[in-house]
Amino acid sequence: MGCDMFRGSRDEQVEVSTAERGLAALIEVAERAVEKIGSSVPPAQLRALLIIDRAGSLNLNRLATQVGASASATSRLCDRMEVAGLLTRDRAEESRREIVLLLTESGRRLAGWVRDQRRAALADMLQAMTPEGRDALLRGLGEVAADAG
Repeated sequence: MGCDMFRGSRDEQVEVSTAERGLAALIEVAERAVEKIGSSVPPAQLRALLIIDRAGSLNLNRLATQVGASASATSRLCDRMEVAGLLTRDRAEESRREIVLLLTESGRRLAGWVRDQRRAALADMLQAMTPEGRDALLRGLGEVAADAG
């Protein structure tokens, strides 16, 4: 829903605006942290890579849901990732008909590198904050992470 569609009180609108600015700053820090990759791994592939890494393995439909794309678009994304040597497709152990997506060793190393870069950049940001601000941010982000599943 757009900001102009938000019908909360003026205070709630200010809170949303403040939260959005903070979120934009966090996103910028996270994106800058992985700029060294350049254009070799497009953002959509990087996002899918991190989702698969976090899950360990998942099927195409679950990945499509998590990236917010159709199964056919997600399949093409996975095709490009497979050509790049970042993932493989294999039959699920539980159901030989189901295909699961698994990261290659190269894909796992890249996902680990991305997480390490982002964590280092975020650690620098947290270090620059007051202890109270840091505690509040961590508590809030913990709630966001819990709500996101």
